[in-house]
Amino acid sequence: MESIREQKLEALKNAADYLDRLIPAMEEVVSEIKGDMKDDTIDFLHQVIDGFNFMVETYNVTEDIVNDPEPLIINEELEKAVGRLSDGFSKKDYAAIADGLSTDAIPFLKVFKEAALRSA
Repeated sequence: MESIREQKLEALKNAADYLDRLIPAMEEVVSEIKGDMKDDTIDFLHQVIDGFNFMVETYNVTEDIVNDPEPLIINEELEKAVGRLSDGFSKKDYAAIADGLSTDAIPFLKVFKEAALRSA
């Protein structure tokens, strides 16, 4: 039976692979929101946010590995970022959501990807 650490390392490997697709998708949806929204932009946004939430959950399970030997992700900052995105969604303020994705979510995902690659 795999140890919990081995399972976490496998989750990080899978996260790195997933982030190869999620980060460009998130950048694309930000571009659509800030530019020319398409008929499916909001549906695309919801899919991207589902992916972001999945990566936050994966980070929460693996944060002891991600932040070892030094903290790369500050949990309080991540919580604030998630709160701002949630607030934008509750107000249907797509400009605020796009800003939150570009200034908070994408940088978090890039750091998480680098940490995942380093650990996996």
